[in-house]
Amino acid sequence: MEDLVIEEEGTSSALKITLGDFLVFINWMNQTEKALDRAEPLPALPDLDSGKVRGWIQLVQRLEERFRRSEEKKLALEANVIAQEAQLGQLLSHLHANIASLYENLGQAQKAEEVRRRAEALHCS
Repeated sequence: MEDLVIEEEGTSSALKITLGDFLVFINWMNQTEKALDRAEPLPALPDLDSGKVRGWIQLVQRLEERFRRSEEKKLALEANVIAQEAQLGQLLSHLHANIASLYENLGQAQKAEEVRRRAEALHCS
């Protein structure tokens, strides 16, 4: 059964695919699916005679690597946004405190208290 060969018309013999190689590819894809579900590394490249099937597997491996790197970048960017939001919150808090202090120094305690209440309302929401 492994002698069955799939050959594209008008192509060189390098693009022949045996049924055995195709079955190895299908098995590798099944293992790959399980590995992806468990967030594990992809299985190793199996021993194949067909360069075309090997190319399919290498393509899947490259796509997975690109996806993994983009996920890592996405997580890093999300962490950066969270850190920036925290920093912005601290800066706003300092700004409100400075504005309230300025109003107090100008003898406008009522305005200072109003700024503090608004700042507190912003922090609670």
